[in-house]
Amino acid sequence: MRIRGLLLDVEGVLVTDKRYQAVESAADFLRQARAAECPLRLITNNTTDDRPTLHEKLTRAGFDFTLEELHTCTFAAVNHLRELNARRCLVLGNAALRRIFAEAGFEVVDEHEVDAVLVGLDTAFTYERLQLACDAVLSHGAALLALHHNRIYVNAAGRPAPSVGPIVAAIEYATQAEAVVIGKPSRDYYQQALDALGVPPRDVLIVSDDPLTDLVGAKRMGLYAAFVLSGKYADEGVLEQIPANERPDLTVPRLGDLLTLGQVTF
Repeated sequence: MRIRGLLLDVEGVLVTDKRYQAVESAADFLRQARAAECPLRLITNNTTDDRPTLHEKLTRAGFDFTLEELHTCTFAAVNHLRELNARRCLVLGNAALRRIFAEAGFEVVDEHEVDAVLVGLDTAFTYERLQLACDAVLSHGAALLALHHNRIYVNAAGRPAPSVGPIVAAIEYATQAEAVVIGKPSRDYYQQALDALGVPPRDVLIVSDDPLTDLVGAKRMGLYAAFVLSGKYADEGVLEQIPANERPDLTVPRLGDLLTLGQVTF
């Protein structure tokens, strides 16, 4: 495939995990994309860092890109909340996540009388927080927003850990409400990134370490999808969980192998 646009996942593709150590050859791939003047966006479901912090971490790991090229689920959530005319929010996540929405002008509170419940990665999640979120949805009619719905992620110890999806599922089960997914694989999220590229989906390559969510959603929108084995999944066995017509077009060990194996060109 000849690439005219790129959507690159971050963790598992550019860096190994939350330790932000660069995946071998990933920086070289990015440099070649720059040399070919290929437009790109880094697409991430990271809910633990704001955009400047994430930009700084990736810069230290050896990647050169602009802040505008970093398309986060939290940035998309801020825009979605403004469209809802939401004011007060209950945010399930760390202090950095709460700060993102507070600095965007929303009142972040630990109360059930809110306009929206936002669910991110909350490693200190408790039954009391679950009850508070359910009260907000059931008693106050708050919108339930999942920053993403991933099942697992690779934590800072390099181990698989429960991600945002299990927390969202608990609230959905208790309230019988269906969360609106803001980040990948939301169609709106991908469309925003594609609009920024200005390239038709059929000419865009998306690369991710999550074929179950990221790449299935991208395939449904007509993007060319590549699965890398440098993140959540170390072998192709996971693809057996996906219908044949929704499996990625390519599978390679690492991002740089897309070029060295001749799978794609710029």
